[in-house]
Amino acid sequence: MKTTAILVSLFCFILASCGSDDHNGGGNGQDGDYNLQEEIRKILNSTKATKNINPFDELGCEIYRTGPTSAEEPTNATIDYDLGDDYKEGVGSFKLKYSFSGKPMTSNPEYVYFEETWGDYRPDLSFYPLGLSIWVKGQKGNKGVFRFIIMEDEKQFSADKPHDSTRKRWQYYAFEDEEILSKEGWNRLVMPYSAFKLYKKGQGATADGLLLNRFEGFRIEIVNTKHEVCTGEVSIDALEQLTSYELKNGKPKFSSIFVQLNTAYVNEDWDKQFQDSRAIGIDTWIIQYAEQFTDGENTSISFYKNTNMPWITEKYDFVDQMFEAAERNGIKLIVGLYPGDYSKTNTASPEKYNLNLERNKMVFDELYEQFGNHPCLEGWYITEEFHDGSYPVGWQQEPSLSMLAKYLEGVASYIKTKSDKPVSIAPALWRGMPADLCGQWFGRIFAQTPNIDYLYIQDLGGRCLVDVDVDLPNWFAEIKKACDANGVHFGVDIESFQSCWCPNVPYREKNWSELKEQLFVAGLFTEYITNFSWVTFKKGTNNYTSYKKYLEDNGLL
Repeated sequence: MKTTAILVSLFCFILASCGSDDHNGGGNGQDGDYNLQEEIRKILNSTKATKNINPFDELGCEIYRTGPTSAEEPTNATIDYDLGDDYKEGVGSFKLKYSFSGKPMTSNPEYVYFEETWGDYRPDLSFYPLGLSIWVKGQKGNKGVFRFIIMEDEKQFSADKPHDSTRKRWQYYAFEDEEILSKEGWNRLVMPYSAFKLYKKGQGATADGLLLNRFEGFRIEIVNTKHEVCTGEVSIDALEQLTSYELKNGKPKFSSIFVQLNTAYVNEDWDKQFQDSRAIGIDTWIIQYAEQFTDGENTSISFYKNTNMPWITEKYDFVDQMFEAAERNGIKLIVGLYPGDYSKTNTASPEKYNLNLERNKMVFDELYEQFGNHPCLEGWYITEEFHDGSYPVGWQQEPSLSMLAKYLEGVASYIKTKSDKPVSIAPALWRGMPADLCGQWFGRIFAQTPNIDYLYIQDLGGRCLVDVDVDLPNWFAEIKKACDANGVHFGVDIESFQSCWCPNVPYREKNWSELKEQLFVAGLFTEYITNFSWVTFKKGTNNYTSYKKYLEDNGLL
Protein backbone atom coordinates (compact mmCIF):
# COMPACT_ATOMS: atom_id res chain seq x y z
CA MET A 1 0.00 0.00 0.00
CA LYS A 2 0.96 3.64 -0.04
CA THR A 3 3.80 4.68 2.10
CA THR A 4 2.52 5.69 4.28
CA ALA A 5 0.46 -1.91 31.46
CA ILE A 6 3.66 0.06 31.17
CA LEU A 7 5.94 -2.71 32.30
CA VAL A 8 9.04 -1.16 33.77
CA SER A 9 11.22 -3.97 35.01
CA LEU A 10 14.49 -2.52 36.20
CA PHE A 11 17.65 -4.52 36.49
CA CYS A 12 21.45 -3.99 36.36
CA PHE A 13 24.54 -3.91 34.14
CA ILE A 14 26.83 -6.32 32.33
CA LEU A 15 29.63 -6.02 29.85
CA ALA A 16 30.07 -9.40 28.19
CA SER A 17 33.00 -9.75 25.81
CA CYS A 18 33.02 -11.72 22.58
CA GLY A 19 34.60 -14.62 24.38
CA SER A 20 34.06 -15.80 27.94
CA ASP A 21 35.46 -12.65 29.59
CA ASP A 22 32.90 -10.70 31.64
CA HIS A 23 33.48 -7.05 32.49
CA ASN A 24 31.33 -5.57 35.21
CA GLY A 25 31.68 -1.88 34.41
CA GLY A 26 30.84 0.61 37.10
CA GLY A 27 30.44 4.25 37.90
CA ASN A 28 26.76 4.08 38.84
CA GLY A 29 27.06 4.10 42.60
CA GLN A 30 24.87 1.09 43.28
CA ASP A 31 23.93 0.21 46.83
CA GLY A 32 26.07 -2.26 48.70
CA ASP A 33 23.48 -5.01 48.48
CA TYR A 34 23.23 -4.66 44.71
CA ASN A 35 24.19 -8.12 43.45
CA LEU A 36 25.41 -7.41 39.93
CA GLN A 37 26.13 -10.97 38.88
CA GLU A 38 22.78 -12.24 40.11
CA GLU A 39 20.97 -9.52 38.22
CA ILE A 40 23.04 -10.35 35.14
CA ARG A 41 21.96 -13.96 35.35
CA LYS A 42 18.29 -12.99 35.71
CA ILE A 43 18.40 -10.68 32.71
CA LEU A 44 20.14 -13.10 30.39
CA ASN A 45 17.88 -15.96 31.42
CA SER A 46 14.78 -13.83 30.94
CA THR A 47 15.60 -12.39 27.51
CA LYS A 48 13.30 -13.89 24.87
CA ALA A 49 13.07 -11.26 22.13
CA THR A 50 15.05 -8.18 21.18
CA LYS A 51 13.92 -4.86 19.76
CA ASN A 52 16.29 -3.42 17.16
CA ILE A 53 16.77 0.26 17.97
CA ASN A 54 19.62 1.01 15.56
CA PRO A 55 21.80 -1.48 13.65
CA PHE A 56 24.27 1.28 12.66
CA ASP A 57 24.50 -0.23 9.17
CA GLU A 58 23.95 2.88 7.04
CA LEU A 59 24.62 6.57 7.59
CA GLY A 60 21.67 7.87 5.59
CA CYS A 61 18.82 6.00 7.27
CA GLU A 62 18.49 8.28 10.31
CA ILE A 63 19.36 11.83 11.35
CA TYR A 64 22.03 12.18 14.03
CA ARG A 65 23.31 15.08 16.06
CA THR A 66 26.77 15.59 17.53
CA GLY A 67 28.10 18.20 19.90
CA PRO A 68 28.17 20.11 22.12
CA THR A 69 27.85 22.98 19.64
CA SER A 70 25.74 25.50 21.56
CA ALA A 71 26.91 28.79 23.06
CA GLU A 72 25.76 27.55 26.46
CA GLU A 73 28.27 24.69 26.31
CA PRO A 74 31.51 26.14 24.92
CA THR A 75 34.22 23.56 24.31
CA ASN A 76 37.35 22.88 22.33
CA ALA A 77 36.47 19.18 22.20
CA THR A 78 35.43 17.67 18.87
CA ILE A 79 33.59 14.57 17.64
CA ASP A 80 32.86 13.16 14.21
CA TYR A 81 31.36 9.91 12.98
CA ASP A 82 31.54 7.76 9.88
CA LEU A 83 30.63 4.29 8.68
CA GLY A 84 33.13 1.74 9.91
CA ASP A 85 34.57 -1.13 7.87
CA ASP A 86 34.52 -3.48 10.87
CA TYR A 87 31.28 -4.63 12.46
CA LYS A 88 29.87 -7.14 14.92
CA GLU A 89 26.41 -7.63 13.42
CA GLY A 90 24.66 -6.71 10.19
CA VAL A 91 26.70 -5.03 7.46
CA GLY A 92 28.21 -2.00 9.16
CA SER A 93 29.03 -0.06 12.31
CA PHE A 94 29.56 3.58 13.25
CA LYS A 95 33.02 4.88 14.06
CA LEU A 96 33.21 7.81 16.49
CA LYS A 97 36.38 9.93 16.53
CA TYR A 98 36.86 12.43 19.34
CA SER A 99 39.47 14.79 20.76
CA PHE A 100 39.84 16.69 24.03
CA SER A 101 41.93 19.79 24.79
CA GLY A 102 42.28 18.96 28.47
CA LYS A 103 41.14 22.49 29.30
CA PRO A 104 37.41 22.64 30.00
CA MET A 105 35.80 26.03 29.34
CA THR A 106 33.14 25.53 32.02
CA SER A 107 33.09 24.10 35.53
CA ASN A 108 32.16 20.68 34.12
CA PRO A 109 34.52 18.21 32.43
CA GLU A 110 34.80 18.32 28.66
CA TYR A 111 32.48 15.94 26.87
CA VAL A 112 31.23 15.17 23.38
CA TYR A 113 28.06 13.42 22.34
CA PHE A 114 26.40 11.48 19.53
CA GLU A 115 22.61 11.22 19.64
CA GLU A 116 19.47 10.15 17.81
CA THR A 117 15.93 11.36 18.50
CA TRP A 118 12.67 9.89 17.27
CA GLY A 119 9.91 10.99 14.94
CA ASP A 120 7.82 8.38 13.19
CA TYR A 121 8.59 4.64 13.51
CA ARG A 122 9.66 5.27 17.09
CA PRO A 123 10.56 2.67 19.71
CA ASP A 124 8.39 2.23 22.78
CA LEU A 125 10.61 0.68 25.43
CA SER A 126 7.82 -0.11 27.89
CA PHE A 127 7.03 -3.51 26.36
CA TYR A 128 8.34 -6.33 28.61
CA PRO A 129 11.60 -4.39 29.19
CA LEU A 130 14.78 -5.80 30.66
CA GLY A 131 17.52 -3.47 29.46
CA LEU A 132 19.56 -2.17 26.55
CA SER A 133 22.41 -3.80 24.69
CA ILE A 134 25.06 -2.25 22.45
CA TRP A 135 28.28 -3.59 20.98
CA VAL A 136 31.34 -1.40 21.54
CA LYS A 137 34.84 -1.69 20.10
CA GLY A 138 37.37 0.44 21.93
CA GLN A 139 41.10 0.88 21.55
CA LYS A 140 43.96 0.55 24.00
CA GLY A 141 44.90 4.01 25.16
CA ASN A 142 41.49 5.59 24.66
CA LYS A 143 40.64 8.04 27.44
CA GLY A 144 37.32 9.07 28.88
CA VAL A 145 34.15 7.66 30.40
CA PHE A 146 31.40 6.12 28.25
CA ARG A 147 28.01 7.53 29.26
CA PHE A 148 24.76 6.26 27.70
CA ILE A 149 21.73 8.50 28.22
CA ILE A 150 18.03 7.78 27.81
CA MET A 151 16.12 10.99 27.02
CA GLU A 152 12.41 11.19 27.77
CA ASP A 153 9.60 13.75 27.83
CA GLU A 154 6.82 12.96 30.27
CA LYS A 155 4.42 15.37 28.51
CA GLN A 156 5.18 14.52 24.89
CA PHE A 157 2.21 14.82 22.51
CA SER A 158 0.26 16.91 25.02
CA ALA A 159 -2.39 19.14 23.45
CA ASP A 160 -0.87 22.44 24.59
CA LYS A 161 2.70 21.65 23.53
CA PRO A 162 3.17 18.27 21.80
CA HIS A 163 6.92 18.65 21.36
CA ASP A 164 9.45 20.60 23.41
CA SER A 165 12.11 21.83 21.00
CA THR A 166 13.91 23.55 23.88
CA ARG A 167 14.26 20.24 25.71
CA LYS A 168 13.56 21.96 29.01
CA ARG A 169 10.90 19.32 29.78
CA TRP A 170 13.22 16.47 28.88
CA GLN A 171 14.54 14.25 31.64
CA TYR A 172 17.84 12.40 31.19
CA TYR A 173 18.85 9.10 32.79
CA ALA A 174 22.46 7.96 32.44
CA PHE A 175 24.58 4.87 32.74
CA GLU A 176 28.37 5.18 32.90
CA ASP A 177 31.23 2.79 32.24
CA GLU A 178 34.85 3.71 32.87
CA GLU A 179 36.63 0.92 30.97
CA ILE A 180 34.77 0.08 27.78
CA LEU A 181 36.41 2.79 25.66
CA SER A 182 39.89 1.34 26.19
CA LYS A 183 38.88 -2.31 25.84
CA GLU A 184 39.98 -3.77 22.51
CA GLY A 185 37.78 -5.93 20.29
CA TRP A 186 34.01 -6.06 20.18
CA ASN A 187 32.41 -6.19 23.62
CA ARG A 188 28.72 -6.35 24.41
CA LEU A 189 27.53 -3.74 26.86
CA VAL A 190 24.22 -4.76 28.43
CA MET A 191 22.67 -1.93 30.42
CA PRO A 192 19.66 -2.96 32.50
CA TYR A 193 17.38 -0.14 33.40
CA SER A 194 18.09 -0.18 37.14
CA ALA A 195 21.65 0.88 36.36
CA PHE A 196 20.43 4.22 35.00
CA LYS A 197 20.51 7.19 37.37
CA LEU A 198 18.76 10.53 37.03
CA TYR A 199 21.23 12.77 35.23
CA LYS A 200 19.15 15.84 34.36
CA LYS A 201 15.80 16.80 35.86
CA GLY A 202 13.15 17.99 33.42
CA GLN A 203 11.07 21.09 34.12
CA GLY A 204 7.71 20.03 35.49
CA ALA A 205 8.62 16.33 35.44
CA THR A 206 6.84 14.36 38.16
CA ALA A 207 7.86 10.79 37.32
CA ASP A 208 9.97 8.97 39.88
CA GLY A 209 12.12 6.85 37.60
CA LEU A 210 12.20 5.96 33.94
CA LEU A 211 9.10 6.33 31.77
CA LEU A 212 10.08 3.95 29.01
CA ASN A 213 7.04 4.78 26.88
CA ARG A 214 8.00 8.47 26.77
CA PHE A 215 11.35 7.78 25.12
CA GLU A 216 12.58 10.72 22.99
CA GLY A 217 15.94 9.29 21.98
CA PHE A 218 19.36 8.23 23.16
CA ARG A 219 22.68 9.97 23.56
CA ILE A 220 26.18 8.55 23.85
CA GLU A 221 28.57 10.86 25.67
CA ILE A 222 32.31 10.52 26.05
CA VAL A 223 33.46 12.45 29.12
CA ASN A 224 36.99 13.67 29.84
CA THR A 225 36.77 13.32 33.62
CA LYS A 226 40.56 13.51 34.13
CA HIS A 227 41.05 16.63 31.98
CA GLU A 228 43.56 14.91 29.71
CA VAL A 229 44.75 16.07 26.29
CA CYS A 230 43.83 13.14 24.07
CA THR A 231 42.23 11.76 20.94
CA GLY A 232 40.28 8.54 20.62
CA GLU A 233 38.31 6.30 18.32
CA VAL A 234 35.50 3.90 19.24
CA SER A 235 33.04 1.88 17.17
CA ILE A 236 29.43 1.09 18.05
CA ASP A 237 27.05 -1.51 16.62
CA ALA A 238 23.64 -3.12 17.16
CA LEU A 239 21.79 -1.07 19.76
CA GLU A 240 18.90 -3.24 20.97
CA GLN A 241 16.38 -3.53 23.76
CA LEU A 242 16.24 -6.84 25.58
CA THR A 243 12.72 -7.99 26.43
CA SER A 244 11.11 -10.93 28.18
CA TYR A 245 8.30 -11.13 25.61
CA GLU A 246 7.75 -14.53 24.05
CA LEU A 247 5.40 -14.92 21.10
CA LYS A 248 2.87 -17.70 21.67
CA ASN A 249 1.89 -19.13 18.30
CA GLY A 250 -1.69 -20.02 17.52
CA LYS A 251 -3.15 -21.26 14.24
CA PRO A 252 -4.43 -18.09 12.57
CA LYS A 253 -5.35 -17.79 8.91
CA PHE A 254 -6.14 -15.07 6.43
CA SER A 255 -9.78 -14.06 6.21
CA SER A 256 -9.41 -11.92 3.09
CA ILE A 257 -6.93 -10.45 0.62
CA PHE A 258 -6.43 -7.10 -1.09
CA VAL A 259 -6.12 -6.64 -4.83
CA GLN A 260 -4.73 -3.39 -6.26
CA LEU A 261 -6.21 -3.12 -9.73
CA ASN A 262 -4.29 -1.60 -12.61
CA THR A 263 -4.25 -1.90 -16.39
CA ALA A 264 -2.11 -5.04 -16.19
CA TYR A 265 -5.33 -6.94 -15.35
CA VAL A 266 -6.63 -6.67 -18.92
CA ASN A 267 -7.71 -10.17 -20.02
CA GLU A 268 -7.33 -11.52 -16.46
CA ASP A 269 -8.94 -14.90 -15.82
CA TRP A 270 -10.81 -14.03 -12.62
CA ASP A 271 -12.34 -17.49 -12.40
CA LYS A 272 -8.88 -18.99 -12.09
CA GLN A 273 -7.72 -16.37 -9.58
CA PHE A 274 -10.78 -16.91 -7.40
CA GLN A 275 -10.45 -20.69 -7.60
CA ASP A 276 -6.81 -20.42 -6.55
CA SER A 277 -7.92 -18.19 -3.68
CA ARG A 278 -10.60 -20.62 -2.53
CA ALA A 279 -8.02 -23.41 -2.62
CA ILE A 280 -6.21 -21.72 0.28
CA GLY A 281 -9.38 -20.85 2.17
CA ILE A 282 -9.64 -17.17 1.19
CA ASP A 283 -13.17 -16.34 0.06
CA THR A 284 -13.18 -12.54 0.47
CA TRP A 285 -11.37 -10.00 -1.70
CA ILE A 286 -10.97 -6.29 -1.01
CA ILE A 287 -10.81 -4.20 -4.18
CA GLN A 288 -8.54 -1.36 -3.10
CA TYR A 289 -9.80 1.24 -5.58
CA ALA A 290 -12.63 1.44 -8.09
CA GLU A 291 -10.51 3.93 -10.03
CA GLN A 292 -6.78 4.25 -10.63
CA PHE A 293 -4.85 5.93 -7.83
CA THR A 294 -2.48 8.61 -9.14
CA ASP A 295 -1.30 10.26 -5.90
CA GLY A 296 -3.30 13.40 -6.62
CA GLU A 297 -6.46 14.69 -8.25
CA ASN A 298 -5.68 13.57 -11.80
CA THR A 299 -7.43 10.21 -11.68
CA SER A 300 -8.61 9.39 -15.20
CA ILE A 301 -9.01 5.58 -15.24
CA SER A 302 -12.09 3.71 -14.04
CA PHE A 303 -12.06 0.00 -13.25
CA TYR A 304 -15.81 -0.35 -13.71
CA LYS A 305 -17.32 0.14 -17.13
CA ASN A 306 -20.51 2.13 -16.66
CA THR A 307 -19.31 5.43 -15.26
CA ASN A 308 -20.10 9.02 -16.09
CA MET A 309 -17.59 10.65 -13.77
CA PRO A 310 -16.35 13.81 -15.54
CA TRP A 311 -12.72 13.17 -14.63
CA ILE A 312 -12.68 9.69 -16.21
CA THR A 313 -11.34 9.32 -19.77
CA GLU A 314 -10.42 5.62 -19.81
CA LYS A 315 -12.74 2.79 -18.74
CA TYR A 316 -12.16 -0.88 -17.92
CA ASP A 317 -14.59 -3.55 -16.80
CA PHE A 318 -12.45 -5.28 -14.15
CA VAL A 319 -14.96 -4.79 -11.32
CA ASP A 320 -17.80 -5.98 -13.56
CA GLN A 321 -15.87 -9.14 -14.45
CA MET A 322 -14.94 -9.74 -10.82
CA PHE A 323 -18.56 -9.68 -9.67
CA GLU A 324 -19.53 -12.11 -12.42
CA ALA A 325 -16.69 -14.51 -11.56
CA ALA A 326 -17.28 -14.07 -7.82
CA GLU A 327 -20.82 -15.36 -8.17
CA ARG A 328 -19.60 -18.41 -10.05
CA ASN A 329 -16.90 -19.18 -7.47
CA GLY A 330 -18.39 -18.25 -4.11
CA ILE A 331 -16.24 -15.16 -3.54
CA LYS A 332 -17.33 -12.10 -1.56
CA LEU A 333 -16.15 -8.63 -2.59
CA ILE A 334 -15.49 -5.52 -0.51
CA VAL A 335 -15.36 -2.58 -2.90
CA GLY A 336 -13.09 0.44 -2.54
CA LEU A 337 -14.40 3.80 -3.69
CA TYR A 338 -12.70 6.92 -5.04
CA PRO A 339 -8.87 6.79 -4.84
CA GLY A 340 -8.32 10.15 -3.19
CA ASP A 341 -5.45 11.40 -1.10
CA TYR A 342 -5.03 13.80 1.80
CA SER A 343 -3.22 17.11 1.80
CA LYS A 344 0.53 16.79 2.21
CA THR A 345 0.88 20.36 3.43
CA ASN A 346 -2.11 21.22 5.65
CA THR A 347 -4.41 18.61 7.16
CA ALA A 348 -6.36 21.34 8.94
CA SER A 349 -7.57 22.79 5.64
CA PRO A 350 -11.01 21.62 4.43
CA GLU A 351 -10.40 21.65 0.67
CA LYS A 352 -9.10 18.10 0.18
CA TYR A 353 -11.62 16.62 2.59
CA ASN A 354 -14.46 18.32 0.74
CA LEU A 355 -13.20 17.18 -2.66
CA ASN A 356 -12.71 13.59 -1.51
CA LEU A 357 -16.11 13.51 0.17
CA GLU A 358 -18.00 14.69 -2.90
CA ARG A 359 -16.14 12.36 -5.25
CA ASN A 360 -16.60 9.39 -2.92
CA LYS A 361 -20.34 10.08 -2.84
CA MET A 362 -20.48 10.24 -6.63
CA VAL A 363 -18.48 7.03 -7.12
CA PHE A 364 -20.46 5.23 -4.42
CA ASP A 365 -23.76 6.21 -6.06
CA GLU A 366 -22.65 4.64 -9.35
CA LEU A 367 -21.25 1.52 -7.72
CA TYR A 368 -24.29 1.05 -5.52
CA GLU A 369 -26.63 1.40 -8.49
CA GLN A 370 -24.75 -1.32 -10.36
CA PHE A 371 -23.61 -3.68 -7.58
CA GLY A 372 -25.42 -2.62 -4.40
CA ASN A 373 -27.82 -5.57 -4.48
CA HIS A 374 -25.37 -8.12 -5.86
CA PRO A 375 -25.25 -11.27 -3.70
CA CYS A 376 -21.44 -11.18 -3.65
CA LEU A 377 -21.17 -7.64 -2.28
CA GLU A 378 -19.72 -7.94 1.23
CA GLY A 379 -18.95 -4.32 2.10
CA TRP A 380 -17.36 -1.01 1.25
CA TYR A 381 -13.85 0.34 1.72
CA ILE A 382 -12.83 3.99 2.17
CA THR A 383 -9.56 4.09 0.27
CA GLU A 384 -7.80 7.17 1.65
CA GLU A 385 -5.12 5.90 4.02
CA PHE A 386 -4.21 8.04 6.99
CA HIS A 387 -1.60 7.28 9.64
CA ASP A 388 -0.67 8.09 13.22
CA GLY A 389 2.58 9.79 12.23
CA SER A 390 3.67 13.36 11.59
CA TYR A 391 5.48 13.33 8.22
CA PRO A 392 5.09 15.40 6.16
CA VAL A 393 1.96 16.41 8.07
CA GLY A 394 -0.43 14.33 10.12
CA TRP A 395 -3.49 14.27 12.32
CA GLN A 396 -1.98 13.90 15.78
CA GLN A 397 -3.48 17.13 17.11
CA GLU A 398 -6.64 19.17 16.75
CA PRO A 399 -8.21 20.44 14.58
CA SER A 400 -6.75 17.95 12.08
CA LEU A 401 -7.86 14.91 14.10
CA SER A 402 -11.52 15.91 14.17
CA MET A 403 -11.46 17.05 10.55
CA LEU A 404 -10.20 13.60 9.56
CA ALA A 405 -12.87 11.92 11.68
CA LYS A 406 -15.57 14.17 10.24
CA TYR A 407 -14.48 13.25 6.72
CA LEU A 408 -14.45 9.50 7.41
CA GLU A 409 -17.85 9.67 9.07
CA GLY A 410 -19.14 11.76 6.17
CA VAL A 411 -18.30 9.03 3.68
CA ALA A 412 -19.40 6.17 5.94
CA SER A 413 -22.71 7.75 6.93
CA TYR A 414 -23.51 8.52 3.30
CA ILE A 415 -22.90 4.88 2.40
CA LYS A 416 -25.25 3.80 5.19
CA THR A 417 -28.09 5.93 3.76
CA LYS A 418 -28.37 3.37 0.96
CA SER A 419 -26.47 0.24 1.96
CA ASP A 420 -26.54 -1.90 5.09
CA LYS A 421 -23.14 -3.40 4.28
CA PRO A 422 -20.21 -2.69 6.66
CA VAL A 423 -17.64 0.03 6.00
CA SER A 424 -13.90 -0.62 6.42
CA ILE A 425 -10.77 1.53 6.63
CA ALA A 426 -7.08 0.56 6.58
CA PRO A 427 -4.81 3.25 8.06
CA ALA A 428 -1.07 2.71 8.34
CA LEU A 429 0.71 2.13 11.64
CA TRP A 430 3.61 4.57 11.52
CA ARG A 431 4.23 4.34 15.27
CA GLY A 432 4.33 8.13 15.39
CA MET A 433 3.33 8.08 19.06
CA PRO A 434 3.98 5.70 21.96
CA ALA A 435 1.63 2.72 21.91
CA ASP A 436 -0.68 3.92 24.69
CA LEU A 437 -1.05 7.39 23.17
CA CYS A 438 -1.60 5.89 19.74
CA GLY A 439 -4.45 3.81 21.11
CA GLN A 440 -6.00 6.86 22.74
CA TRP A 441 -5.66 8.76 19.46
CA PHE A 442 -7.57 6.08 17.56
CA GLY A 443 -10.17 6.17 20.33
CA ARG A 444 -10.75 9.88 19.77
CA ILE A 445 -11.28 9.23 16.06
CA PHE A 446 -13.64 6.28 16.56
CA ALA A 447 -15.72 8.26 19.05
CA GLN A 448 -16.63 10.49 16.10
CA THR A 449 -17.11 7.77 13.46
CA PRO A 450 -20.01 5.53 14.54
CA ASN A 451 -20.53 4.27 10.97
CA ILE A 452 -17.03 2.80 10.63
CA ASP A 453 -17.34 -0.94 11.21
CA TYR A 454 -13.91 -2.49 10.55
CA LEU A 455 -10.36 -1.29 11.05
CA TYR A 456 -7.63 -3.15 9.16
CA ILE A 457 -4.45 -1.62 10.55
CA GLN A 458 -1.53 -1.84 8.10
CA ASP A 459 1.30 -3.54 9.98
CA LEU A 460 4.03 -2.02 7.77
CA GLY A 461 5.78 -5.37 7.95
CA GLY A 462 7.05 -4.90 4.43
CA ARG A 463 8.95 -1.65 4.95
CA CYS A 464 11.99 -2.67 7.08
CA LEU A 465 10.69 -0.34 9.79
CA VAL A 466 9.24 -2.68 12.37
CA ASP A 467 10.24 -5.50 14.72
CA VAL A 468 7.23 -7.71 14.15
CA ASP A 469 7.47 -9.73 17.35
CA VAL A 470 8.06 -6.78 19.71
CA ASP A 471 6.61 -3.62 18.17
CA LEU A 472 3.36 -4.96 16.75
CA PRO A 473 1.91 -6.71 19.84
CA ASN A 474 2.47 -3.54 21.85
CA TRP A 475 0.65 -1.22 19.43
CA PHE A 476 -1.99 -3.77 18.40
CA ALA A 477 -3.08 -4.24 22.01
CA GLU A 478 -3.61 -0.52 22.55
CA ILE A 479 -5.38 0.08 19.23
CA LYS A 480 -7.65 -2.90 19.83
CA LYS A 481 -8.71 -1.35 23.15
CA ALA A 482 -9.87 1.72 21.22
CA CYS A 483 -11.74 -0.46 18.73
CA ASP A 484 -13.46 -2.50 21.45
CA ALA A 485 -14.51 0.63 23.33
CA ASN A 486 -16.17 2.06 20.22
CA GLY A 487 -17.75 -1.00 18.62
CA VAL A 488 -15.22 -1.28 15.80
CA HIS A 489 -13.95 -4.69 14.68
CA PHE A 490 -10.15 -4.77 15.01
CA GLY A 491 -8.39 -6.30 12.03
CA VAL A 492 -4.87 -6.38 10.63
CA ASP A 493 -3.66 -5.74 7.09
CA ILE A 494 -0.48 -7.77 6.71
CA GLU A 495 2.02 -6.72 4.06
CA SER A 496 3.17 -9.76 2.10
CA PHE A 497 5.68 -7.70 0.11
CA GLN A 498 9.09 -6.29 0.99
CA SER A 499 10.04 -2.84 -0.30
CA CYS A 500 12.37 -0.61 1.69
CA TRP A 501 14.11 2.68 1.02
CA CYS A 502 16.77 2.33 3.70
CA PRO A 503 18.28 -0.15 3.45
CA ASN A 504 17.44 -0.30 -0.25
CA VAL A 505 15.33 -3.41 -0.85
CA PRO A 506 13.59 -3.59 -4.26
CA TYR A 507 9.95 -4.69 -4.31
CA ARG A 508 9.61 -8.44 -3.83
CA GLU A 509 7.44 -10.99 -2.10
CA LYS A 510 8.29 -11.64 1.53
CA ASN A 511 9.78 -14.89 2.71
CA TRP A 512 7.20 -17.20 4.25
CA SER A 513 9.10 -17.31 7.54
CA GLU A 514 8.74 -13.53 7.82
CA LEU A 515 5.12 -13.53 6.72
CA LYS A 516 4.23 -16.34 9.10
CA GLU A 517 5.52 -14.32 12.05
CA GLN A 518 3.29 -11.41 11.00
CA LEU A 519 0.34 -13.79 10.77
CA PHE A 520 1.04 -15.25 14.23
CA VAL A 521 1.20 -11.79 15.81
CA ALA A 522 -2.03 -10.65 14.15
CA GLY A 523 -3.72 -13.85 15.24
CA LEU A 524 -3.16 -12.96 18.88
CA PHE A 525 -5.64 -10.11 18.50
CA THR A 526 -8.13 -10.87 15.75
CA GLU A 527 -9.65 -13.28 13.25
CA TYR A 528 -9.97 -10.45 10.72
CA ILE A 529 -6.63 -10.73 8.97
CA THR A 530 -6.22 -9.48 5.43
CA ASN A 531 -3.18 -9.53 3.17
CA PHE A 532 -1.70 -6.91 0.87
CA SER A 533 -1.70 -8.15 -1.72
CA TRP A 534 -2.64 -10.94 -4.13
CA VAL A 535 0.22 -10.10 -6.49
CA THR A 536 2.81 -11.23 -3.89
CA PHE A 537 0.68 -14.09 -2.58
CA LYS A 538 -1.00 -15.65 -5.61
CA LYS A 539 -0.43 -19.15 -6.93
CA GLY A 540 3.11 -19.50 -8.21
CA THR A 541 4.69 -17.59 -5.33
CA ASN A 542 6.50 -19.33 -2.50
CA ASN A 543 4.07 -17.68 -0.08
CA TYR A 544 1.08 -19.36 -1.70
CA THR A 545 2.69 -22.80 -1.62
CA SER A 546 3.99 -22.41 1.93
CA TYR A 547 0.72 -21.02 3.26
CA LYS A 548 -1.24 -23.88 1.73
CA LYS A 549 1.11 -26.38 3.38
CA TYR A 550 0.75 -24.52 6.70
CA LEU A 551 -3.04 -24.83 6.45
CA GLU A 552 -2.85 -28.52 5.57
CA ASP A 553 -0.34 -29.30 8.34
CA ASN A 554 -2.59 -27.63 10.92
CA GLY A 555 -5.89 -29.05 9.71
CA LEU A 556 -7.15 -25.64 8.59
CA LEU A 557 -8.23 -26.62 5.08
